[in-house]
Amino acid sequence: MPGLCCGANDEVGVANSVQECSSPFVSRRQVLCASGAFVAGAVALPILADAAGGVSIGMRAYTAIFPGGTGVHFDYDYYRDRHLAVMQSLYGAALTRVEMRKPVVAEGEPRSPYAAIVNFWIPDPEVFAKASAAHGQAMVQDRAHFTNGEQTVQSEVVFGETGKPASAMGAGDRCLTVLYPHAPADRFDHEYYRDHHLTSLIKLFGHEAISRMEIRRGLSSPDGKNPPLYSCTANIYVADAQAFAAAASTNHQRVVDDIPRFTSVSPVSFMTEVVGAFNA
Repeated sequence: MPGLCCGANDEVGVANSVQECSSPFVSRRQVLCASGAFVAGAVALPILADAAGGVSIGMRAYTAIFPGGTGVHFDYDYYRDRHLAVMQSLYGAALTRVEMRKPVVAEGEPRSPYAAIVNFWIPDPEVFAKASAAHGQAMVQDRAHFTNGEQTVQSEVVFGETGKPASAMGAGDRCLTVLYPHAPADRFDHEYYRDHHLTSLIKLFGHEAISRMEIRRGLSSPDGKNPPLYSCTANIYVADAQAFAAAASTNHQRVVDDIPRFTSVSPVSFMTEVVGAFNA
């Protein structure tokens, strides 16, 4: 939204550094016929359905990614206390929710290549477009106060969510952010991802480990002229860190083995923490 502003690893690993999962391509027939299929226990589960309150399936969204790395700074306090406050005042009901998260990097781990992830949920694209035309430039100019990095943004649509409402997620909550890079040769099976992969993940991890899950389909660049950077993005909010770590350790291989069933690309996943957010 311009106006607003590795080793062997796995999608649900709990290490704090950025992780990329290597998934050699195999045909859909091969993986579905494999023994011990990840989805075997998932057929009776419902698809990810609407959670009560605020964000809903079919709602448009933007994901903005701010780069990190050497020489890049990001003032989280300014973004939370000033930038978000101004955005909420100017955009009002044009935004259902905005949430900014920072990567969680453990002591001794390399610095994250990302400085911040910001999600924007948009109830009415036309109303949002009018608000951006009126106030977008002011928000862009404010960016120099909190970062010297250039954000990348894509337009998305929410196509699955479950658990607590988005509005219940607040400062300090941990969220595993998962990004599936868009590749022209890849056929990302969004329905399989929603109806089987993530419903199985919920069953394996349980609500003791996951408090909320939301998935969004990448549509395009904000102006609609270019394909999305990511075919799919997911927010997996952690209910209890120890329970999440235990479930990830137990189910690591089952989760990794299922990835080729819906994509041939390697997901990028990293733990983040909510720094600031507002709800309409």
